[in-house]
Amino acid sequence: MNRNRVESATVLTAVALLVLALAPPPGASAQGSKVPVVSLKNFTSVAEWQLDITWHAKDEFENKDCRATVDMTATARLILKQSVKRDSWGRWHVEKVQSANLTLRGIYFNKLSKEQTEWKPAPERAADGGATFEVGVLTPGYQLTCVIAYPATSTTRLRTFDSLVSLMTADISGGLPVFLTGPLPGSGTTIHGSRVFSAIVAPFAGSGDLPMTRVGVQFVLQELAPLTPLVPTKKK
Repeated sequence: MNRNRVESATVLTAVALLVLALAPPPGASAQGSKVPVVSLKNFTSVAEWQLDITWHAKDEFENKDCRATVDMTATARLILKQSVKRDSWGRWHVEKVQSANLTLRGIYFNKLSKEQTEWKPAPERAADGGATFEVGVLTPGYQLTCVIAYPATSTTRLRTFDSLVSLMTADISGGLPVFLTGPLPGSGTTIHGSRVFSAIVAPFAGSGDLPMTRVGVQFVLQELAPLTPLVPTKKK
């Protein structure tokens, strides 16, 4: 397996999904179509959401030429601010990660050359990414698109290279992306969701002698309440 091929696939995936995450929503051009109007006031009245999200992958693969394993857990918190507020459509987005953490050990061993490449986090470099959240319009309730690029390193016997682990809430293994969508809760505004899909997490690249791996994503979206003053306001 060509290490650069894994790195290139990871970077291209990050770029593609960041564009999807920050692009106008698919329903934005369909405002004139006949979409059933549902009361979304409890959701569209929220000014900010706090998104806590976790990705996890644990996999192994072996054939006559190579052996590969990965064990990864990545977390992030983002604060999404409202950008669209209508009766039948709400949209929030952010282009900055508030906090993020990555634990990773990926290993690729070439049985023919006896060479090994290992992937680890690079905590001295900051994660980057963004997210959009929508309710109403053409979604079945909500749609969440989040892409985080976590810094990492890949190390061979001779040297260490900068790398990225790009994680998302969409499955791009098929012809068209499949986004993370779901129904809105019947009561309250807190939304929980999860999904498992194919993804690129080094060394699993979906090309050459390695398949993609399976990544599980879990998230909680909750209304971010305004901060209360540290000192009570004096009555006039």
